[in-house]
Amino acid sequence: MNDINKDSSTVDLDNGCSNPQQCNKALIGKVSNYSVQYNLVAASIAVVYLTSDDDTVLSSSDADSGDYPEPNWAKMTLLGAVFAGAVIGMLTMGYLGDLLGRRKAMLITLSFVVLGALGSALFPWGSADAIYGVLIGMRLLVGIGVGGIYPLSAVSSAEAKHHEDDSDAASPVLRERAAARVGWSFFWQVPGSMSPYIVSLIMMLGHHFNENFSVDAQFRIIFGVGAIPAAAVWYLTYKDADTQAFVDVQKARQDSSKEFNAWDWAQAQPKWPELRKALAGTALTWFFFDIAFYGTAIFTPTILKNIFGGSNSLVNISWQSIVSTAFGVPGCICGIWYLQKGGCFKLNLYGFILMGVCYAMLALAYSIDKSQHALVFVLFLILNFAINNGPSVGTFAIPALIFPTEVKSTFHGVSAAAAKLGAVAGTFMYAALGDALGFAVVMWVQAGFCVLGALATYFLIPREDTVIGGDWTVEPNHDPHTYT
Repeated sequence: MNDINKDSSTVDLDNGCSNPQQCNKALIGKVSNYSVQYNLVAASIAVVYLTSDDDTVLSSSDADSGDYPEPNWAKMTLLGAVFAGAVIGMLTMGYLGDLLGRRKAMLITLSFVVLGALGSALFPWGSADAIYGVLIGMRLLVGIGVGGIYPLSAVSSAEAKHHEDDSDAASPVLRERAAARVGWSFFWQVPGSMSPYIVSLIMMLGHHFNENFSVDAQFRIIFGVGAIPAAAVWYLTYKDADTQAFVDVQKARQDSSKEFNAWDWAQAQPKWPELRKALAGTALTWFFFDIAFYGTAIFTPTILKNIFGGSNSLVNISWQSIVSTAFGVPGCICGIWYLQKGGCFKLNLYGFILMGVCYAMLALAYSIDKSQHALVFVLFLILNFAINNGPSVGTFAIPALIFPTEVKSTFHGVSAAAAKLGAVAGTFMYAALGDALGFAVVMWVQAGFCVLGALATYFLIPREDTVIGGDWTVEPNHDPHTYT
């Protein structure tokens, strides 16, 4: 959006980038978010490889005959380890982002991703128990790393200024620019979700031409590829400078003898009641969304097995997952457009309602006649569009847009950590309810959480995306509050 008077009804296709330094920060945000979803989803498809029999995905009754049968103790732990690590990373790295700076905290968190991804590929050897034990430890490291990326990438994208941002531009223009930058940064999580399945197809193609290209090598490659984007972002971040918004805040702290603490600063502000209410809103809405999102996204292979039958090939699982996830691309683009035009509140509220309707329709279709695979699959595609259209974008963007610079990273990290608690709940809920009551019941429960998300949005999220206690005409170069 190089033209300050650009029509707000159009999508900001230049991603809010207008100079080399800003473009570098935009690239860091995009590639880091790509890395987030690749590394989160990689464990899902890698486990399918480990538990398969050559190219065939086995039903639960035949699971023990797979290449690397998953021990019972590991079934509920492997994915949970990633999310537990993510909660730790979001809280600690989010806080470090406000204490040390966005750049230093990002370098630390990316190091965890690189080490965890490489460790997942190189270290698992021996018995099934030993392999899954090492994988759980390495995925915990990956979780800490990708967890930290959430607040740091969003905040850095929001704070990356246009060269015109010091002008007398109207407040809505600056808000739209920030929303575009954060939205397009988040967009790359969708290709990141698809990429493990694309890598899977390449693995199967290699196996087709060379039967000695075993599952042992394939699952290691799927994990190891996750280190590449993280390492690239580490280098870009190392060569980059911190955001000007944080630099301004840091200068103000140097004039104070009091050590900075994000929570103490927030509670000392006149706007603390509004900040507290908004933080409860961003945390709760993201919590409810992730229960729904991870109940489908992380378990897409399992869901597709339920739709298309118990026994399926890895090739079919991969392409079906790619097609279903690809529907998130237009959904996310529509979400970014509405984020700019209508704001986060409406995007969240209407998005939760649409998701709830889609979950209910999918549950009804599966309950009435689950043999109608084509119908169920089409509804599942529509659901993926709805998931990526509304709260998927809104919950990520809101904390980066409404909280002051001094606590922006911390509060985004807290909100994201609440979301990952929802992801853990969704992960374990799906496994338990799916086994006990079936796929349709899970979808009904997801619809219920969407209703809760809509209610939390309506009562807790601010109607406007302006900074609480600030103004987009002066944010991010505002005069920081004193720290004494």
